Amino acid sequence: MSTTTKEFQPNWGVHPGEILSGVLDQRGMRQVELAQRTGLSAKHVNQIVKQTIGVSPDVSILLERALDIPASFWIDLDTQYQAFESRRRAEAMLGEYGTWASRFDTATLRLHGVIDAADTGIARAEKILKLFQVATPDAFTQTWLRPSVSFRRSQAFTISEPNTALWLRLVERSARDVSVEPFNARKLRAVAKSIPTMTTMTVPNGFVAARAALAEAGVALTFVREVPGTRVCAATWWIDGDRPAIGITERHRRHDTFWFNLLHEIGHIVRHPRRTSFLDLDGGEAADKTEAEANDFAVEMLFPGDISDSIARAATHREMIIIAARLGIGVSMVAGRHGNLTNEWRQVSRLRESISDEDISALETIAKDAAA
Repeated sequence: MSTTTKEFQPNWGVHPGEILSGVLDQRGMRQVELAQRTGLSAKHVNQIVKQTIGVSPDVSILLERALDIPASFWIDLDTQYQAFESRRRAEAMLGEYGTWASRFDTATLRLHGVIDAADTGIARAEKILKLFQVATPDAFTQTWLRPSVSFRRSQAFTISEPNTALWLRLVERSARDVSVEPFNARKLRAVAKSIPTMTTMTVPNGFVAARAALAEAGVALTFVREVPGTRVCAATWWIDGDRPAIGITERHRRHDTFWFNLLHEIGHIVRHPRRTSFLDLDGGEAADKTEAEANDFAVEMLFPGDISDSIARAATHREMIIIAARLGIGVSMVAGRHGNLTNEWRQVSRLRESISDEDISALETIAKDAAA
C-alpha cells in the first residue's frame, strides 16, 4: 500500500530565519560554519537569521545539502511567510478603506448576499472590492465611475455614484447568467412590437413573457430593485461586447412607467450603435438626443399613428378604457400617456396601476430563478 507524505505547510507567519536560528542552536552550529558549509557569505546567513531577507530557491538547495532539511521545506516556509506578510499589509490597507465601503447601501449588500450582518470594516471592504472585481477604491473609480455607461446628472437632483455602480454591478452579474440566443436585430424589432400586448398582464407575468421573448432575440433582461439614492430607471449595455443586456427597476412603482422604460431601453439597442451603453436616471437630461430617440421609439410602439391626439383629448376614464381596448394595451399605459401629454396626473391616478411590494418580490424571484 502506497502512502503520500504531505509537505509541511505552516498556517502562520514564521520567517525562515527564525526556524534557521533554532536549527543552528539545536545543532550547536555557528553562523560562520553554516556560511562555510553552504558557500554563502557570513553576512548573507546573518541577514536570514535576523529576518531582513528571505530564503530564495537557490539558497534552499544549499541549506538542504548543508543541513539535510529538504529544500521544499524552506521554499514553502518562505512562500507562506511572504503570503502572510502580504495579506497582513493588505488588511492594514483595507482598514483604511472603511469610509469608502460605508458609502454603499447596507440593506442592498445584505439582500444580495454580498455581505453578512456581522461584516464591518475590513471584512465589508474586502467583500465589496471582490464584488466589483477590483483591488482598491481607486481601481473602483477607474473601472466603475468612469465606464462606458455615463453617469448623467440631473440639474435638479444628485445621485449616489457608489450605489449607482452597485446597482449596475448587480444587474451585470444577474444578466450574465441569463441564457440567450445570438443577438438578432430583426427579431428584436418584432419583440418590441409584441411588448404592448404584455402590458395587459400583471407586471411579474408580463416580465416573464418579455424576458423569454427578448432572450430569443439575443437580449438578456433582468430586474434589480432600485438602490437608495440612485434614481435609476433602467440601463442598457453590451456584455462582453456582443450581447446586449437590459436592467430595469421599479422606479415610481407604476405599470406604465415600467413598460415605457423597458421599451425605451429596447429603443436604445435598436436605434443606437452596438456597444453603446446607457444609464437612464429619473430627471436626466431631457434634451439628450439619444434619450429623445429612445422615447420616440417607445411612443411609436405603444401609441402608433395619431392616437396620442385622441388620448390627450380623452375627458373621461371610459374614453381611456375604450382607447386601451382598441390598442390592445393596458389601461395604465393610456392613463400614463394622457398624464404625460396634459400634465393632469390627478385625473388619471386611479387608472394607473401600482407595482406592489409583492410584485417586486415576485420580480426578484423570477430574475433569480431564470438565472439559476
